[in-house]
Amino acid sequence: MRTPVEVADGVHVATSVLDMTTSTVLVHGDEALLVDPSWTPDELAGLADWLDHRGLTVVGGFATHAHHDHVLWHPRFGHAPRWASAVTARRAAESRQHLVSALGDWPADLTPLVGRLTAAEGLPWPEPVEPVVHDAHTPGHTALWLPGPRVLIAGDMLSDVEPPLPEETGPSEYVEGLETLRPYAERAALVIPGHGHPGTDVVARWRRDLAEVSGPR
Repeated sequence: MRTPVEVADGVHVATSVLDMTTSTVLVHGDEALLVDPSWTPDELAGLADWLDHRGLTVVGGFATHAHHDHVLWHPRFGHAPRWASAVTARRAAESRQHLVSALGDWPADLTPLVGRLTAAEGLPWPEPVEPVVHDAHTPGHTALWLPGPRVLIAGDMLSDVEPPLPEETGPSEYVEGLETLRPYAERAALVIPGHGHPGTDVVARWRRDLAEVSGPR
């Protein structure tokens, strides 16, 4: 795992060697909220090392959507609640066998932790965090809007390396999801995609994704 980098005040991002998958850590005092911790077992352990080194206690986790690389956990993160949208939590519970199978030879001590999510409409975090739920990419997909630093954690959207993937829900639902994200993208100083690099070109990424899915407007 690459060492997490602070991309905004209290917002740290680590990028996996696998698929450039991002793990986002929100830090407030000595507490941490993990968003989509991933990807390989060694990287999850490395993230736990980093948290320990900084004296941070994990008080919660959040999964942006119910795909196998976004519903992972490590025993060293502790027993903090792991939240998601209601649809994501339900889909993860219903498809746990598929999620585990998609991980391949996953360690026995990590397997029981895959996809153990609880539905939540909001996050009990000291700083404002607004979940933005839509059905682009996959049903129940959720971005997180941090109004303080003006950061949009976008899940598997608005990436600089991954194209829009509307196959699971359809192009019209993807466009609707982009429209849901539009006011946040227009206010954001930074976007953190689920795969790729954080960037300040938020509106440009939004327009590019819209054009790829629906054609230029």
